[in-house]
Amino acid sequence: MFENVQTFEEEFGSKIKLPSEIIKFRNLLGIAYDFRFNKEFQRNNQRIREYHNIHQNKRCFIIGTGPSLNRTKFNIIKDEILIGVNTLYRGIEKFKIYPQYWVVVDGKLFEVHYEKLLTLNSNKTTLFLAEHAGQRYLRKEKYYQNISSINPIVIKHLGSMNIWDKFSKDITEGIYSGATVIIQAIQIAYYLGFSDVYLLGCDSDYSGKHRFDGLKAENENKSVKYLADYHWEYIFSAYERCKRAFEEDGRKIYNATVGGKLEVFERKSLNEIM
Repeated sequence: MFENVQTFEEEFGSKIKLPSEIIKFRNLLGIAYDFRFNKEFQRNNQRIREYHNIHQNKRCFIIGTGPSLNRTKFNIIKDEILIGVNTLYRGIEKFKIYPQYWVVVDGKLFEVHYEKLLTLNSNKTTLFLAEHAGQRYLRKEKYYQNISSINPIVIKHLGSMNIWDKFSKDITEGIYSGATVIIQAIQIAYYLGFSDVYLLGCDSDYSGKHRFDGLKAENENKSVKYLADYHWEYIFSAYERCKRAFEEDGRKIYNATVGGKLEVFERKSLNEIM
């Protein structure tokens, strides 16, 4: 009925609140699916190690795709280290931002937008693929390589951060998910050595427009009610885990988003930061 566990997760994982033991079993299936790509992960790990603590004791800005981006003063951080996610590429020219790093985890999103994502500025952008996006890339790696101007780094999926209550400080071992790509981006930022991480465009609010470009996410019609009823609770729990992991090592995550409902992290405006 389903092509693989990934298809099962995408069809049903975002529709129902499953009991914790069933969710844990589903995570084990997802982790097991990654075993078929062990050689590919080992190859990627050699590249990943080159990035370990490359930005030690520096700061970065992780940029989501929330509508608050339209009220964000990007000119203030134009010379900072930026990490973009998903379809933020649609705002590159509008906001005049050019992230050095990019993270994508959603498999369906990757299949729709792979041409843009795989042709980002190859000299200045490192693309990380994890979870379903990474799996889909590896399944058709030769095809994607033919149209790609960059060689993405694929990271092994370790399952749900909330189920296992773990944060990956060494992404060569894999990375945990948290129902938003920002969770993986935070773990990558940790591995790169950043001591201070600032979140932008992480509105955590689906009561109005969901994205800066006014468009709907590919799976939004099916998942929006689920997101409103349960998903934010799940996401905020993962954010709490990220906060603890950073603070255990004397690091800090701040929320610099204009407005929104994310209150897990201390808020700081860009004017305060700069």
